[in-house]
Amino acid sequence: MAEDNGAPRAVRLAGLVAAAEGAGVLIAAAVLGVSTLLERPDSYGRALFAMAIGLAAGVLLLGIGRGVFRVQGWARAPVIVAQVLLIPVGYTLAFTAGLPLYGVPILALCVAEFFLLLTPQARQAYLDR
Repeated sequence: MAEDNGAPRAVRLAGLVAAAEGAGVLIAAAVLGVSTLLERPDSYGRALFAMAIGLAAGVLLLGIGRGVFRVQGWARAPVIVAQVLLIPVGYTLAFTAGLPLYGVPILALCVAEFFLLLTPQARQAYLDR
């Protein structure tokens, strides 16, 4: 089931998952920014740095998601690395910090991304590029 760009459904869904992760990171960075403005953080510098990192990561994930959606070869490795980096974040939020409403969706998206990119159709789509 390919669309105009010849991408299998699993690859298009993987791109959407990465874009959803990017949007989530951007929202978290925005919430951190608003919280920094409304409350007194321990360190404004650390809070602003964390917000900047979040904004950069969100934008990068959106770009990577677009690349995966279009089956661009350069995007596959970065999206996998992003998932590897997000797994400890999700685990820490879900189990160590006691925030399963935040951590479990991150872990679920990581598992979905790995599953979608490891389907035979997705692997073949990247081999054909």
